[in-house]
Amino acid sequence: MRQYSLFNHPQDRSAYRVAVLKDPNSRGGSVKLHETFAAGDRIRISAPRNLFPLDAENQHVLLFAGGIGITPLLSMAQVLHGLGRSFELHYHARSKSSSAFYEELRNSPFKSRVFFHFDDSSSDSSTEVAKALSQPGKNVHLYTCGPNGFMDYIFDAARKLGWAGENLHKEVFSAKPDETAAEDRPFELHLVRSGKTLQVPADKSALEVLEEAGVDVDSSCEQGICGACLTRVVDGTPDHRDQFMTDAEKQANDQFTPCCSRAQTATLSIEL
Repeated sequence: MRQYSLFNHPQDRSAYRVAVLKDPNSRGGSVKLHETFAAGDRIRISAPRNLFPLDAENQHVLLFAGGIGITPLLSMAQVLHGLGRSFELHYHARSKSSSAFYEELRNSPFKSRVFFHFDDSSSDSSTEVAKALSQPGKNVHLYTCGPNGFMDYIFDAARKLGWAGENLHKEVFSAKPDETAAEDRPFELHLVRSGKTLQVPADKSALEVLEEAGVDVDSSCEQGICGACLTRVVDGTPDHRDQFMTDAEKQANDQFTPCCSRAQTATLSIEL
């Protein structure tokens, strides 16, 4: 299963609009969509899930998009404009020709709030970012989506300028490389409801072991970015490796993502 952002206005119920960048280095979903499907084909989908919620009541909202990460932020911009809220949309891409929705944004009813930043232009992107982030506040929130390196750059710049962590929000499209995988150790997974105890070897994820044992677990990305497999922890301490939960949620240690996370303790008891 693959997940894609809806970029039309949430009140537009006529169709689901998604934009899929054809990436030969992806896991195959984008290539299959581009090369296999055509107009008129029927595709099985699930109901939409909002994993990147917008708080439209904030005093001011900054939207930072990198590349195809424009998709969820385009929807947010439409909502904010419709509500008459104060916002800016900053769109970063390699060039105008490689950007998505350039003409749509340039001619949008909120075009005065859209700022384009292209790598092949003569402007200083770091200066422009610092200027946009120069006025943090309790009711000023930042939302970003794009490549991991881009989002890390935006968040680092914001933190240096005094932004609070709870005012920074992001949606992740791909997982970061797991630099601790070589140090993985086996652990025991105890299923509280069924009473089963499963052994998770160092070279397998908890999700793989659960599925092999016939345990029904919701899953989708299998990279720790979508939250579909999020499971409640009853006892033990997880080794969180997902990019879905907030720092505060991870510190609570009462949930974990079996697709990528492991255990710091010898046994992890979960509600399954």
